[in-house]
Amino acid sequence: MEAHLPSAQTARLRLEPLAPSDSGDLFSVYSDPRTWVHLPSGRLTRVEQARERVERSARDVERHGLGMWAVRVSAEGADAMLPAGTFIGSGGVGYAAEAEVWNLGYRLDPAAWGRGFASEIARAAVAAAADVTPQVPVTARVLSNNPASVAVLEKIGLTLVWEGQRAGAVPERDGADPPTRRIYADRGLTPAAMRWLVDHA
Repeated sequence: MEAHLPSAQTARLRLEPLAPSDSGDLFSVYSDPRTWVHLPSGRLTRVEQARERVERSARDVERHGLGMWAVRVSAEGADAMLPAGTFIGSGGVGYAAEAEVWNLGYRLDPAAWGRGFASEIARAAVAAAADVTPQVPVTARVLSNNPASVAVLEKIGLTLVWEGQRAGAVPERDGADPPTRRIYADRGLTPAAMRWLVDHA
């Protein structure tokens, strides 16, 4: 993997910086309710929101050397359902300037679930961040009711550093308590970084 570049290649995936031409595909994935089962309020409803994500990632690449990737299946990972070159989502790291940390994330088309792609993306992102900005921690925020994502973070070696409720959390529509939130990191964090992450968990 060429981790010193904003692009990368894993065993089965091509990872390239999000480009404006990816906005439509990105919106298709991020507007699909199935990809937001654990956080319905996060679903995109306008393609402009996808364009904003692409632009934010481009700024991260320009300023910090990395950003979110457009994830496509490579020839090695292709099959009848997902031919080579198929856009299956995005993943990588985004820079949280207020906390001076990378935030790891990914969101994939349901057609790509259950194949281990999320772990490939997450592992590549952590490696790239360590190569490009070794002094910057990699963190990840996840809902505890999303065991698949929790498993990915633990599989790639991130450590749980906080679990709890976001300040001001309100009950769900059915009256149930909101799910707890977790923060993972690849190392210890400064108090300022931890405060920001908890406030934005």
